[in-house]
Amino acid sequence: MARPLTRAAATAAGALATGAAIAVGIGAAGSAASAVVERRRNRVHHRGPYRVSGRAADLHRTLTVVDLHADSLLWGRDLLRRAGYGHVDVPRLIEGNVALVGMAASTKVPRGVNLERNDDSTDDVTLLALASRWPRSTWRSLLARAIHLATRLRSMADASGGRLTLVETRHGLESYLARREVEPAITAAFLAVEGAHALDGDLDNLDALARVGYRMLSPTHFFDTPFAGSAHGVVQGGLTPAQRHPPPSPP
Repeated sequence: MARPLTRAAATAAGALATGAAIAVGIGAAGSAASAVVERRRNRVHHRGPYRVSGRAADLHRTLTVVDLHADSLLWGRDLLRRAGYGHVDVPRLIEGNVALVGMAASTKVPRGVNLERNDDSTDDVTLLALASRWPRSTWRSLLARAIHLATRLRSMADASGGRLTLVETRHGLESYLARREVEPAITAAFLAVEGAHALDGDLDNLDALARVGYRMLSPTHFFDTPFAGSAHGVVQGGLTPAQRHPPPSPP
């Protein structure tokens, strides 16, 4: 006679069953799965327009608004189309007078992520990559995931008819801002990476990230990396010797 499952075993079995169901549904659902998750996790609770005074609206129109962080690349949505959910898209950025947004690449996120303690033994982005049919190279390589997300943003910028500019240099930013003075119905983005784990453990991969357009990289995100301890990780320390390039010579 089979022995009944303990609560922990039952929970583990349920998680495995869920994972199997996701895997089976990948072929049928494709990128629709990531859209469902985004709708649930990134809800827009305020549906109508905010009421502001005429004075506030006039001031807002004079500002150069910069949003330093949006996770919208992760979910596979066409950001050239307006959506009623998720962080941003190009129509809403333009309508909100946002001049520049930082598009962040999340290449690995622990399951059950929290603010106290996370390790790198699990990864929800792998499931998202499978469900969204990312290239096979992204299934194991975090660097490949970052490159894939950068390529998607560049493709959208190229297809935007000038509404979206990918900023990569100081000169490019200055040229874009000058154009925006006479064409206010445009927006721009720069690429950032959430955590140096996207380097796949090799500082030389900084060049690969730079080549595809990334201009910002944090040493950690939610968990410790070979380069630093995250405030939300296990060690929760500072920078490690490996963050130096080249590494320091022994005494």
